[in-house]
Amino acid sequence: MKKLRRISRNPSLVCATIFSYTTSFTLHGVRGTVARMVEKQQFIVIGLGIFGATVARELTRLGHEVLGIDSDENRVDRLSEELTHAVIADVTDENALVELNAGSYDAAVVAIGRNVEATMLATLQLCELGVEKVWAKALTHQHHRILERLGATRIIAPEHEMGIRISQELNYPMVHDYLGLDDDYFIVDFHTTEDLIDKTIGEIINGEPVEALVVKRMKEAHPHPDHSWKIRNGDRIVLGGQLEDLRDLVNRL
Repeated sequence: MKKLRRISRNPSLVCATIFSYTTSFTLHGVRGTVARMVEKQQFIVIGLGIFGATVARELTRLGHEVLGIDSDENRVDRLSEELTHAVIADVTDENALVELNAGSYDAAVVAIGRNVEATMLATLQLCELGVEKVWAKALTHQHHRILERLGATRIIAPEHEMGIRISQELNYPMVHDYLGLDDDYFIVDFHTTEDLIDKTIGEIINGEPVEALVVKRMKEAHPHPDHSWKIRNGDRIVLGGQLEDLRDLVNRL
């Protein structure tokens, strides 16, 4: 078996725990505090390039325990003080993930760059070890199909997905962000233009089968505004509905 070098900030892996955090917000001008219980989870991120390192850092920032793995010593050294654990390992060695007790983790992200074989082997081994959620980065459509057959829970193509997002934002400059909840239902957050100032929600929607979910005004969020709500300069509206209906509305605006 190839030698593994472990660079770890903590001497041992810690079991998943429950922790709470508090979020302060302003709703209809009233300061409030919402305490939420969030389950702290254990994640593996394999491949610590730009994409993998970003995922690993953000999961750590969100309070989770993260084991970062890469065969490049420099990448591991750069993240050794930021992640819970950082390990130099060759995941094409079938014993490496077993030795790291990968099967005990809640989820894994296979973010290996251009080594298609390593991505496939890591995905297969993680699935065989019983990791419940395995997200894998695909480079091509064919690679996507293979990863799907190997048992990956979700296949991601960051460059492709970001390309689509950028083109959508260029096509609809008033759209600040959007989220697809299933194949055809979307939530869209868009900036209101000068033409919409002093118009009501009802006048803006104008019979389209979409729903106004939230109006953001300054630092305040106003959920479920009625159709009489008047738009002010700087407001943002969050709408929900079928993709084609939302496109028709945005195109009309």
